[in-house]
Amino acid sequence: MQWDVLLPILLYLVVTFLVGGYLHKHIKQRKTSFEEEYFVGGRSLGPVVLAFTMMASAASAGTFIGTPGLAYNVGFSWIIVSLTQLAMGVYILGILGKKFAIVARKIKAVTLTDFLKERFESHAIVIGSALGIIIFISAYMVAQFAGGARILEAITGLPYTTGLIIFGLSVVLYTAYGGFRAVAVTDAIQGLIMIVGGIILWVVFMIKTDGFSVLVSQLAESNPEMVTLPGGNGTTPTMLFSYFLIFGIAAIGMPHASVRGMTYKDSKSMHQAIVISTVIMFLFTIGFGALGPVVKVLYPTIEVADLALPTMILDMMPGWLAGIILAAPLAAIMSTVDSMLLVTTSSIVKDLYLNYVNPKASQQRITKLSYFTTLIIGVGTVLLALTPPEYLQLIVVYAMGGLEATFFTPLLFGLYWKRANGWGAIISMYTGLISYIVLSQWWPNPFGMHTIATSIALSIMTMIAVSLMTPAPAHHVIQKFWGASTTKQSSKNVI
Repeated sequence: MQWDVLLPILLYLVVTFLVGGYLHKHIKQRKTSFEEEYFVGGRSLGPVVLAFTMMASAASAGTFIGTPGLAYNVGFSWIIVSLTQLAMGVYILGILGKKFAIVARKIKAVTLTDFLKERFESHAIVIGSALGIIIFISAYMVAQFAGGARILEAITGLPYTTGLIIFGLSVVLYTAYGGFRAVAVTDAIQGLIMIVGGIILWVVFMIKTDGFSVLVSQLAESNPEMVTLPGGNGTTPTMLFSYFLIFGIAAIGMPHASVRGMTYKDSKSMHQAIVISTVIMFLFTIGFGALGPVVKVLYPTIEVADLALPTMILDMMPGWLAGIILAAPLAAIMSTVDSMLLVTTSSIVKDLYLNYVNPKASQQRITKLSYFTTLIIGVGTVLLALTPPEYLQLIVVYAMGGLEATFFTPLLFGLYWKRANGWGAIISMYTGLISYIVLSQWWPNPFGMHTIATSIALSIMTMIAVSLMTPAPAHHVIQKFWGASTTKQSSKNVI
């Protein structure tokens, strides 16, 4: 047991518990409803916390473990793919921006499904949203928990299962107890750890090796395919375009990311967060991912590619410093999982239970159910992660694409196209969801692109065609979303 490595990480886990406990008081002393405080932090985030929580929720095991691991095997072509995520904050806050936040406040939405339900007045939309979230976010969280367990396995010698239980329960407990505000603040702390960890990693790397450029030259001699395009993963221009969709503009369709568009306190915070988030994502992507291919030169026989970066860190650094550095990918994983746990909980409690099981549930019942549901989902996902995937990043990409295929078109068109209606949204959402699952299984790269490109194209076409062939949205819906003011009206004709 490498206690000198493990102690900094255990200290970090203790800090997250303390933060969750401290911020739990905001739930008890809330000025807004429990749902608004627990799921969107009372809509009060400033620019720094907003930027970090948005980027930390997107930069996960894929960025810090999966990307270097995949790049270890396929080369710099995967780093080029990863660079498409740099502007993720611009897309999420820029495209959703003020309109999404204003509308969410007007209709009291605390989840993406709340928005879609009010916009399209459809039960089928609520069910489809819940299906998409449960299917793809569960897969996403499995990859994250597996990544955390693999890090603990590599640095401590603990069996994978033991590391999974320690790491998984730590994340689940502080998320369930502290809610969104604890998630946002710990995301900011975790983000700072990631940045500091990345800087220290590069300093030590440059001191202990012949330098980045020298290692790249050696890699070009031993594995020339790793420094050229298309590279080991076949990164053609068309494939790169489809990855731009996944990591770029279509990212607004990820519920755990888009919900951040509801949480900022004012427009100034949003604009500042856009700039900060772009810088942060650049540091995350380049700081860790670019080292993946050169690790191949230093350690050419690593069996589990996802352990490429942890292996180098443990070999080059004293134990206590390695523990601090390796807290960065653990922080990234935790900051993604906690966001996803809350999104999944909100889908079950807010979107399904309150809509269809007990619409008149008391605040006390909602509170207890939210805590309990977060705990159960987290424990269930940990159990699913007992059998880890081979490549974490491939699972991450699959889950991201599934969420985007489900939500991107209904959200974008619902926000900006008045003619989009309930039938168009229903057919669009289910077309994206089903086509993505089917194509991923039977035709994974149609037209030389990732499945996401075809699924989003089908989703957009059905949205436009079906909306134009069916009646326009009711006047009160247009007034609610585009009018200067609105009055409460019941939704009687629900699809």
